[in-house]
Amino acid sequence: MNASQQSYTQSSSQASTSVYTIPSFPSSFSTTPFLSQDATTISTLVDPNSPETFKQNIQIALDHVARINSLARNSLHGVQNAFHAGNNPAQTEADLIALDRTLRTLADFLKQTGLGAYPLPPTDPQSVASSPPTEQQLIADTSREVQQLYEKMKRIQESNAVVA
Repeated sequence: MNASQQSYTQSSSQASTSVYTIPSFPSSFSTTPFLSQDATTISTLVDPNSPETFKQNIQIALDHVARINSLARNSLHGVQNAFHAGNNPAQTEADLIALDRTLRTLADFLKQTGLGAYPLPPTDPQSVASSPPTEQQLIADTSREVQQLYEKMKRIQESNAVVA
């Protein structure tokens, strides 16, 4: 190697230490449960509707959510401190890209496993002790909400007619 190649190699190796990379998934994270697999692998899998598989899928989804939470906080911090000294916009951009990818991965995972089809239980402590709503309660709630929206739209139309 001549002197110019050596100096280029040294400068490029020094420059690579300041380059930020997009954060990757933890080593314990596996995306293989919802990726396409060949026929021999599928025959050795457990029943996709078994409680064990459901629990594993929930745990993977919770890992995704924790990662999304972390990336969202990092991104928010980077955006809030965008004009402060010491903030690196490249890291903020990398966090935003990783957040987008992780959100898409979670959405795909939920679609593939069917976890996204399950309703979420209410989070308020008063509702935890109660049972899920019956079909009649859901119909009544939906009818009441539709009636409220209808009345709101009717008032808006009447207000528009007065103005016109």
